[in-house]
Amino acid sequence: MRRIRLVVRGALSLLLFAMFGIGGILISPIALILRSPRYCQRLVRALWIPLVGLFRFFGIIGVDSKNLSTDIRGCVIAANHPSLIDVVLITALIPRTLYVAKSSLLRNPFMATIVRHTSLPVDENLPEAVVPYLSNGWNVLVFPEGTRSPIEGGMHPFHRGVAQLILRTGAPLVCLGVSLTRKILSKNQSPCDMGEKRVIYTLKSDAPTRHVPDSARALRPQAVALTGEIYNRINMLMRNEKNGE
Repeated sequence: MRRIRLVVRGALSLLLFAMFGIGGILISPIALILRSPRYCQRLVRALWIPLVGLFRFFGIIGVDSKNLSTDIRGCVIAANHPSLIDVVLITALIPRTLYVAKSSLLRNPFMATIVRHTSLPVDENLPEAVVPYLSNGWNVLVFPEGTRSPIEGGMHPFHRGVAQLILRTGAPLVCLGVSLTRKILSKNQSPCDMGEKRVIYTLKSDAPTRHVPDSARALRPQAVALTGEIYNRINMLMRNEKNGE
């Protein structure tokens, strides 16, 4: 029975990811027409919400978001990145949220068009690029690790880019911790490896905080200090979940 459950859950996962890829291809022409991330993200979210629903319906995952603020607006959201579908889950749960994507995603044939028109690129012009969205109530999701978390647990060291983004834009910061009851969809982990039981994603966020840069000090040390604060806040959100608080 155990082997049957593993095979069935793995097959269902592959089927849902195939649907995800096909859906991405089908809506790509619409994304090319709309172009604006504001409109394209609404389109993609309309696809991702039912996808998450199917993952939950078939018992692949569960989602505990009772401690997640979904009504935030105009914030930079910094989150850890334990699995492949973190972007899908977070943007499905929090409306009007764009995400910062690394350039390697543009080489994915199923997602390249969608990523190009629903995300913001990682480059030196990012602070200027996000200001119009933040000022119009859009959130910007950033994964400070820059890649998925280690499969053995914990987080990679954070890059300073998210701290610099917050200091340069003056946007409120929201930290978001993502915890899983079992590691799935980690880097170099097969999408078929879903285990025997439903994997619960717990998403917790803290209150928005503002960080005004000190003009008398260099930006770099301020960004280093803020990066450490962000790491500790996300780690605390994850640790509280593990302790059952």
